[in-house]
Amino acid sequence: MGEFELLQTIYDASTNLGSNVTIGPGDDMGEVIVGSNKFLIAVDHLIVGRHVQLDASPEDIGRKAVARCFSDIAAMCGSPVCSLMTACLPTGCDDEWAMRVFKSAKEHSEHWGGPIIGGDIATSECKNAIFTVTAMATPSKLGAVKRSGAQVGDIVCVTGELGNSIAGHHLTFEPRIKLAKAIQESLGEDLHSMIDISDGLAQDSEHLTNEKCSIKLDTKSLPLRTGATIKGALGDGEDYELLFTCTSPPKTDEVTVIGKVVERCQSSIIDYMDAAIDVQGWQHV
Repeated sequence: MGEFELLQTIYDASTNLGSNVTIGPGDDMGEVIVGSNKFLIAVDHLIVGRHVQLDASPEDIGRKAVARCFSDIAAMCGSPVCSLMTACLPTGCDDEWAMRVFKSAKEHSEHWGGPIIGGDIATSECKNAIFTVTAMATPSKLGAVKRSGAQVGDIVCVTGELGNSIAGHHLTFEPRIKLAKAIQESLGEDLHSMIDISDGLAQDSEHLTNEKCSIKLDTKSLPLRTGATIKGALGDGEDYELLFTCTSPPKTDEVTVIGKVVERCQSSIIDYMDAAIDVQGWQHV
């Protein structure tokens, strides 16, 4: 079973979660009501050797472990509150290396507004270390922006640049928390859906489609990172930029219009307009 088939099976089994759960599995974060307040919660793994190269510095590993999860906060237009971090370390793992990972994670989580307040450590016969970060955030006054709200007639926008993230961007990206808030404040209710691009533009665009709409992407308009190709921008992943649909562009020069939302097309939910490209996005399993 592939990643998305497995996830869909989990989603299908995750219904009737109770009235306190206002956003369930299938979005960038879940949302729950505690008392009179709403909280957003997300969790992400970082596996050394899969999400970072084996020779990555412990500082880069700790930073990315936090940044991946905090990018989900940006995708929901939330504000970080706190985070938890766990580590599964290979038996005999160097203590100094592990502490450097934690120090970097601590510094960056505090810098982005969601300090690490607890966690757990275990060792096993695993070949490489695995770090897991759980982040908690609060939605804005306008509410969390979900993946599922795209409407026919919307434009499709993206922040920053895409492709060739392996050249360094995947280790140095800033979660787009501040920019997401600015976009929501600029657009208000005209911002209909949003996701962060972790698995590639083509694959993540599919998450914004629904039973009523498909997406047309103009590949000639894609903002390419240095060294990137159109195919790479569509399929490389690890960009951690924001992809969203809205009625009109927000008032910022950090956003590019790259397509439009159209009536549902049964033959293909993603149309590349001017290019016939076979793209396979990032797979985690």
